[in-house]
Amino acid sequence: MKLLIFLITIISPFVQALATTFLVGSTRTYTSPNQLYIANVVNDGDTILIDAETYSGTASLAIWNQNNLYIKGVGPGKPHLKANGQQIAGKGIWVIQGNNNTIENIEFSEASVPDMNGAGIRFEGENITITNCYFHDNENGILTNNTYNGKLIIEHCEFGFNGYGDGFTHNLYVGHTDSLIFQYNYSHHCNVGHTIKSRADYNYIAYNRFSDETTGNSSRLIDIPNGGLSFVIGNILMQGPSALNNNMLGYGLEGLTNTAPHELYTINNTFVNKRTASCKFVDIKSGTTLANVSNNIFTGIGTVITGTTTTYLTNYVNTDISQLNFGNELAYDYHLTGNSPVIDSGSTLGSAHGISLTPTKEYAHSANYTTKNIQGTIDIGAYEFQNSTLVQVGTNTEELSVYPNPSNGIFNIKSSTAYGKYQVYGVTGKLILEGNVTNNQINLTEITKNSYQLILIGKNKTATLRLVKN
Repeated sequence: MKLLIFLITIISPFVQALATTFLVGSTRTYTSPNQLYIANVVNDGDTILIDAETYSGTASLAIWNQNNLYIKGVGPGKPHLKANGQQIAGKGIWVIQGNNNTIENIEFSEASVPDMNGAGIRFEGENITITNCYFHDNENGILTNNTYNGKLIIEHCEFGFNGYGDGFTHNLYVGHTDSLIFQYNYSHHCNVGHTIKSRADYNYIAYNRFSDETTGNSSRLIDIPNGGLSFVIGNILMQGPSALNNNMLGYGLEGLTNTAPHELYTINNTFVNKRTASCKFVDIKSGTTLANVSNNIFTGIGTVITGTTTTYLTNYVNTDISQLNFGNELAYDYHLTGNSPVIDSGSTLGSAHGISLTPTKEYAHSANYTTKNIQGTIDIGAYEFQNSTLVQVGTNTEELSVYPNPSNGIFNIKSSTAYGKYQVYGVTGKLILEGNVTNNQINLTEITKNSYQLILIGKNKTATLRLVKN
């Protein structure tokens, strides 16, 4: 045994050194992902870098059965894998059969197969990380096989307009696996199906935006059909007027059959129903062991809870969306303004199974996050109103206040640091206005009423916070 351990210790560095980086693109040795796949030269531990070009039809297709691959699109932009009527193995664009792989910065579209279940990525292995990818206009964005093993980590991705239209295909469909971590994503406009459906034993769904917006016709925004240990924290859930299902979050509705404890923690989310008919905000299967629904905003017409909860603390319920005083509800900006009724109204909730029930981040559009800065008592909903912010100056942290906020245009700045210039950005990230700070004031009377991001610029430092012009 000692000899075996010695040999493994000696050989491992040489095996790692043999790992190869493959370059894919129109000017490379391998001109497409499909050409690299057909060459059969990829081994465990290799890296595949794909130039940001469009790979259409057969050129887009591949099966990766190796382990520990790192596959990344290199830009600017993303390589676009566009199926254009082609598919591989009757499954979609890419089939991932290996374990412990990472896929980053790639766009998948138009996956379609004869059984109407094609996927941008069909995942059949164990353990995968998918980050900064875009899945659109597929029958499924991602579809996983029922491996019952492994972890899926999906973050900073966008899913939109996926679904065949039969209600059985979704933006994301996770089969029976150990765990799903789904965070900092934007999932929207699923065609009849769910914006996320997961049969995983353990689900951590946090700091995402699930939305139908004006034209989306999805079914549930979050569907956890077989229960299990599930955390739904800090999400934006917006059901649009064209939504086909009156249920926003469903838990265990196809039977509590998972092996993990049937516990649901729905904490600090913002639920907005724009469907003209009544909805069920949270639908919980009878027999669920524990359901903690706390610190959430429920606004629009609907029944807050169907089923029972074991903990229900400091949720805010109002059928009139305008009463929340969101930053810009028509633009789907659900940040709080200074006259929102949910400020400093939440509860401290502790932790469960080693997971803190106090949010540490907030969703930032698009498919990103910011650190949550709780001031005083935590606010209800996915966002914390920012009346002031802590900024780092050298090795010191100091408080910066911009007030009044909201304001009709004149904002005062209180800080021990001098800021000479400012920039104001809209909710889409466009620069709206810039100028000089005069006598610790900025004058924004010329811009329209809305929610904005303010960047203050000083010598060798900047500070960023949200403000509202009313």
